[in-house]
Amino acid sequence: MVVATHGNVADFYAGKSIFITGGTGFLGKVFIEKLLFSCPDIDKIYMLVREKKGETISQRIRTFFDDTLFERLKEKRPLNMEKLVPIPGDINSPNLGISYENEQTLIEKVSVVIHSAATIKFNMPLKEAWRTNVEGTRIILELTRRMQRIEVLLHISTAYSNSDREVIEEMLYPPPANIEDVHQLVKQDLTEDETLKIINKHPNTYTFTKALTEHLVAANKAYMPTVIIRPSVVAAIKNDPIKGWLQNWYGATGLVTCTARGFNRVVYGRDSNRVDLIPVDYVANLVIAAGAKNSRSRDLKIYNCCSSGCNPLPLGRLITLFGQDDVKQKILHMPFPKWYIFTRYDWIVSIVTFLFQIIPAYIVDIIRRVIGKHAIYVKLQSRAIQTRVALKYFTTHSWIMKADRTRELFSSLSLQDKKQFPFDPATIDWSEYLRDYSWGVRKFLERRK
Repeated sequence: MVVATHGNVADFYAGKSIFITGGTGFLGKVFIEKLLFSCPDIDKIYMLVREKKGETISQRIRTFFDDTLFERLKEKRPLNMEKLVPIPGDINSPNLGISYENEQTLIEKVSVVIHSAATIKFNMPLKEAWRTNVEGTRIILELTRRMQRIEVLLHISTAYSNSDREVIEEMLYPPPANIEDVHQLVKQDLTEDETLKIINKHPNTYTFTKALTEHLVAANKAYMPTVIIRPSVVAAIKNDPIKGWLQNWYGATGLVTCTARGFNRVVYGRDSNRVDLIPVDYVANLVIAAGAKNSRSRDLKIYNCCSSGCNPLPLGRLITLFGQDDVKQKILHMPFPKWYIFTRYDWIVSIVTFLFQIIPAYIVDIIRRVIGKHAIYVKLQSRAIQTRVALKYFTTHSWIMKADRTRELFSSLSLQDKKQFPFDPATIDWSEYLRDYSWGVRKFLERRK
């Protein structure tokens, strides 16, 4: 049972400082905007920021706030932007690569840690995925245990850390391997076959290392209140600050857009397979609320931030609904965009791809060159095919991801917090949400090309 240990969510964060990793990413940006806007009395947000060649940390922060996402913050609470304090460092460096002075500041000031940094590349070599997802988390945990004011640690995992199960509950499952054995193995130069043997039933090194990391984090409950959040496929903002806002083509965005517009004519899997989408603001709201409501809990809390268990969305319906707004807006890049098929067979995928994607792409590009335009469709085809292959495992499988504890937490909130921090997946109207999502692709991804 969820016990409301504080009043309103924002009250818990008043006067407190937060340390966040992965803050410059898609999800991290939404965390920071939401905290600065909806928890206005927060003290500081310390954000781990990797230095880049030719760009100072100050320049990176200015670029960070240039995003449209922060417009309401600039308009209504501009002074709160000064509460974001960059901490130069790198999740892959010893001791995070942070200075002694900054380390002491974190130890003395921070009450809440949100660990979101991870490599999300599916095809990353095991050694590199281990270094970021497992070893990086280990360093974060060691630092967190030295923090004098720490009240709660929030770790962002993934719902697919247990993708070998058809029904995924909000519980800690047995690890896919002995973490110390894997630690020894990753010190070697592993072949692809050796890697596949190690990750066993997991589809890639990402889900495998995230599953191992959950057990590192679970052991942390002996030191402080600890929460694991498992988002599924994180997608565009549903509510605020901007409906449809998104930052990249990752997750379902690339494949669904290409298929809805006729660039991709064949999808691995079945149209009835459940796709577990979750709006990015729902993830941020859940994390913020879970931190406020579990800061005195002695039990490990795991929340699945998922929709398939209570509000399922079939893959075929996702593509159809996503494309409806494009049709309405007359954004049809290829003829007959509604024609596509689902299959599990590679030979069918190869034939359909060659006849109905590659050949038309070359023909259109030849015509474009003749009339003096740039050839773009062959390149788009290459990207569409790469995305389809990368997501093959996820479109050919179907899961039921339970979110009972998540929904129970939401029910425990005050009416004010339910309005301010919505995250109940059962409330998502897919027709409305996917219309806004499609608009967001055009507004925030395509117009900046």
